[in-house]
Amino acid sequence: RYAQVFPTVELFWWHRLPDPRTLARLKSQVPPGFRFSAYGHKHLTFERSGRERRTLRRLLQRFRALGEKRGALRILVPPLEEKALAGWLELLEEVWREQGRPRLALEVLPGLEGPVLERGFAVVNRGGPFHYLLDPKALPPGEGFAYFSRLEEALGALQTGGAGLHS
Repeated sequence: RYAQVFPTVELFWWHRLPDPRTLARLKSQVPPGFRFSAYGHKHLTFERSGRERRTLRRLLQRFRALGEKRGALRILVPPLEEKALAGWLELLEEVWREQGRPRLALEVLPGLEGPVLERGFAVVNRGGPFHYLLDPKALPPGEGFAYFSRLEEALGALQTGGAGLHS
């Protein structure tokens, strides 16, 4: 069983959000301390609009439904002009605060990191593909999340309890 080997999994919410009953069932099937992270969502338009606000709210509400089993949410941001990115980040920030500020990481293309970091969001995928979002108890103090671009690095960190990782 996956939950006996790994302390977390990233759920793929790209095509659609899970039903609340599915989330409740998932939460009931894992041990204490297990974390669900999520990746999504293709229905985001990255435009500052009422429709986008509703989509973001729904995404964050479903993520919040994971409760104490919630890890981090990762959103892929497409190439945007600086002004469009700033407007969308402003909307995201409003909804993010409204939803209790869940852990959130944005996957952005090189050159777009600055505005994202200035608003206080985490940026992933600098310098390579993003494959794993882990929350092992043995990692050094901090936010508690480690991002790995290779499975071998993730497994090594789990085996060594995070020794040698930089914060």
